[in-house]
Amino acid sequence: MTQPPHQYGPPQPPWGQPYPGMPPVPPTPPKKKSAAVFLVLGLVILLAAAGILGTGLIWPGWMKSNPSVAVDQSSPESTAKAVEDTLNRRDVEKFVNVLVCRDGRNKAEGKDISLVEETLYRDIEPLSPKSKSGDVQPVFKVDEVRKIKPSDPIYNDGNKDATVAIMSVGYPKDSGLSKQRGVLAMFEEDNKYVVCEMGFVPVTDSEEPPPDPDPASPTGRMQAFAKAVNDKDIVAARQYMCSTARAVNTWAEKAIAAGGKLRLHAKVTTTKAEDTGQVRMWYTLDGAETKAGGFLKKESDGWCLLSFNNDVK
Repeated sequence: MTQPPHQYGPPQPPWGQPYPGMPPVPPTPPKKKSAAVFLVLGLVILLAAAGILGTGLIWPGWMKSNPSVAVDQSSPESTAKAVEDTLNRRDVEKFVNVLVCRDGRNKAEGKDISLVEETLYRDIEPLSPKSKSGDVQPVFKVDEVRKIKPSDPIYNDGNKDATVAIMSVGYPKDSGLSKQRGVLAMFEEDNKYVVCEMGFVPVTDSEEPPPDPDPASPTGRMQAFAKAVNDKDIVAARQYMCSTARAVNTWAEKAIAAGGKLRLHAKVTTTKAEDTGQVRMWYTLDGAETKAGGFLKKESDGWCLLSFNNDVK
């Protein structure tokens, strides 16, 4: 059986000791340690004392290389998906520096955060630099990607040709927080699609109100008017027009002929005297949604639509 090399032959004296019969070896004068050695040793001791070297207690993983993963921004759909993933990882830095246009990265006035962060932290309350690990965690989800509509909260003349991502923000049922709906307008910048405008609102503020239990109320009457137009029933629609509202009758006839659809945007608001009211609706024709609105008044047979400000082209 082969033995380790140090077991061959007679036992040898310990390291540094002379063999028997040999003259003593004069001691070697100690070498001077260079300043470079002390510098390196000092640095090692300093790092070890700080708890960084080997343990990562100060900033875990700070010495490791974390290569950034490429983001697909070749289309509005791919950018929207990247936004969803990034916000769900709470990687706000990547969201700002990669997925937002240059203007959105500018500092907010009087603050040490970007304009897009200001909007994000304002609209999504639990999401902020001061959030703790135990705080409620919103979940972002892209519902659809489409052309912007006038009914979208961020719509304006400057972004009327934008493609938007409609994003929902959900919370645990026991959190006490309401679901939110976000609209993110995307444009092409440097051959990549980026978010240039966005806003989030509670879902209850952007949904059609439920059917009013009182069909004689201003809201109930206008819901019935919208249903009559959508059903292409001009006779039923006339029941909710004021006796002098000839322009409303002409509009309704054109809307029915064109296949237009109406939906109530919010409950009808009335004056303190309860004799006039204002209605807001959205009118959809050929897939395009436009603003529509009008005024009501009270006649002997109930609330009726006096004027309407949308023209069918």
